[in-house]
Order: sequence, then C-alpha cells, then structure tokens
Amino acid sequence: MKHKRIFSVYTQAILSVFLFLSLLCSHDAVAGKHVSAIGGKIAGTYLLNEDDDGGFRIVTITADGSWFGIHSYQFKNTFSNQQGSWKQTGERKITAGTLNFTLLDDGVGSSRFNFTVEFDNAFQQVSGYLTGKMFSPGVDPLDPVAVPIKTFKNTFTGKRLTVVDN
Repeated sequence: MKHKRIFSVYTQAILSVFLFLSLLCSHDAVAGKHVSAIGGKIAGTYLLNEDDDGGFRIVTITADGSWFGIHSYQFKNTFSNQQGSWKQTGERKITAGTLNFTLLDDGVGSSRFNFTVEFDNAFQQVSGYLTGKMFSPGVDPLDPVAVPIKTFKNTFTGKRLTVVDN
C-alpha cells in the first residue's frame, strides 16, 4: 500500500511540473510567433529618401527587433552608424529608437532618433517620419529629461532592397 501511495504522489508531482513547464514554453512560443510574424515580413534592407534634402539612409531591420542604419551625410558631418531596436505599433507599422555618436568640437556627443515606419501591403515600400535630438558630450541620451543641443525632424519614403538576378 505504501508503495502505491508514494508512486501516486510522485506521479502527480512529476505531471504537475511537466504541465507547468509545458505552459511556460507554449506561452513563450506564442509570444515569439507574434513578434516574428511581422518581423519576418519586414526583415530586410531599405533605402530611405528623406524629404527636405535630408539625404538618404540605408537601414537594415532584423526579424528579432534590431535596427541598423547608415546615413549619406554622416561622413561629412562626422557621426557614426545608427543602431537600435524596433517594436510593432500597428498592423503594418513599427516604431524604432536608435543611437549614434557625434564628433563635436568639445568631444564626442550622441544622438537619439525615433522613427515611425509604415509598410505597404506587400512590405516593399515604406513611408514615415523621424525625430531626433543631439546631446553634448557626457549627457545621457537615454535620460528623458536630458536637454539636447539640437533637434531634428523629417519625413521619408523608401523601398526594400531586393536581389536581382543577372
């Protein structure tokens, strides 16, 4: 009798742990599926044309939420590539936040940009706007009350880079 009772207690405990772990894993899979659903559709490299003679950006968006960019004026104006992350904010819309370094007369400052990007139905064309703030050396660009030395805003359109067979 004792063996049957111990066996049933262990069996219930093992099944409970297994059920708990299964629920945790399935929840993570569902959450990841939602993120990767849009991520898989938008992942790629885009050429963004900024209005008001703002130049061009080449941006790479990854399926897992990263954003990498380079700007056509950055060599003239001595600032680095931009890196950041994005999140989905609509059915075909994301918002991205990026950081970069800026060489200033008094040292190396930084800039923080926010991009709002909307994709067409085929996820090949984009449009949106950006806002940005430049900060002096030593100022934390992630501090919400940090005072910028310059602000930026612009709109853009763009398209996805596709591989063309020769």
